[in-house]
Amino acid sequence: MDIYKLITLNQPYATFPQALYKILSEGHPWIEWNKDGTKIRYNDPDRLMRELQALGFKAQDSASLSKNFNDYGFKRLSDARKSRYDPWRSNWTVFAHQNFLREHPESANGIQRRRSRRPRSQSKKSSPCSDDSSW
Repeated sequence: MDIYKLITLNQPYATFPQALYKILSEGHPWIEWNKDGTKIRYNDPDRLMRELQALGFKAQDSASLSKNFNDYGFKRLSDARKSRYDPWRSNWTVFAHQNFLREHPESANGIQRRRSRRPRSQSKKSSPCSDDSSW
């Protein structure tokens, strides 16, 4: 069974975009839509990870959070991690996706995980020393 299916098995929000849309719809002050509903921003990645964990996702650190955004094709428009420590959480990280829109919640259902697979070589590269006939 695919490990990514195991992570989201038996949870009401089967994909990261669906869970993210649910969190946004709850109206938290630390995550919000922009005025036209085409971008999202958050200033508390730890809180976002806790909310995702409560929905059954295994987000453990900022790297896994970024990986989810990247795997689903979100584009990072700004990054609060590159700024100095901000105890007042005034720096925001902004993401956008062409199909993740406030006015069209059903479009989040169509966003699929992008998985790039590295091509595996079918045969080993031979070298002068790797000739089996010498054994």
